[in-house]
Amino acid sequence: MPINDAAARGFERGADDYERARPGYPRAVFDLLTDELPLRPRTRACDLAAGTGKFTRGLLNSGATVVAVEPVHAMRRKLAVVCPEAEILDGTAEAIPLADRSIDVVTVAQAFHWFEAEPALAEIHRVLRPGGGLALVWNVRDESVDWVHQFTELIVERSGGRPYTPYHATARGDAEAMDERLAVVDEVGGFTPLRHATFDNSQPIDVDGVVARAASTSFVSALPDDRREALLAEVRHLVETHPQTAGRERFAFPHRTDVTWCHTV
Repeated sequence: MPINDAAARGFERGADDYERARPGYPRAVFDLLTDELPLRPRTRACDLAAGTGKFTRGLLNSGATVVAVEPVHAMRRKLAVVCPEAEILDGTAEAIPLADRSIDVVTVAQAFHWFEAEPALAEIHRVLRPGGGLALVWNVRDESVDWVHQFTELIVERSGGRPYTPYHATARGDAEAMDERLAVVDEVGGFTPLRHATFDNSQPIDVDGVVARAASTSFVSALPDDRREALLAEVRHLVETHPQTAGRERFAFPHRTDVTWCHTV
């Protein structure tokens, strides 16, 4: 099944920005998964839609044997550099290139909202061993902070909107899209009830980093050059002039990390 066109074009172009500007994940997330999935040495883990390996490297640090599945060539190229210990495969969530019951743990970080949820969950269930663990993870911007709220509004309005939310008519933004996709896990069956945890994940950043963060967004990166450059100039102006960030060499880009996990039944 082909991936969303905006994701394919945007992440192909924006892989370097993604690696540079996206936040990583708190150590506490991996401590939690070590206890709950469990994630430990010799566990065979599949990091699905692994991107540039932001989450993969934490899995590797746990001692797990990691298969990273990623459909975008530029992302896989960057992933091979930062996570050479991982086995890297071209594939999608809806057609995972792994054998039945061959995986102990599947993780999906910053990607489940892109999936066609029901076929992806069927594939995840297929490759997991009985009792295997699934973790869905997102870094979510804290939009109660005014400059962050304005940043989000700017990139969404100038780019024409999030391409993954139209699949779910009631979803008004990232949080709503995530909630709707999580509800599907309960609806399809085959998994234990979802459990949740949240962690603070503030990211030190500068103006150039915020501009790169905007550029790493798939639906921004996929824009025609003139519209993309105009949007990035607006982002730079916002951060250089907003009272919460103006004149500061570095500042916090506030995020929380949401983790949802379950097991196969």
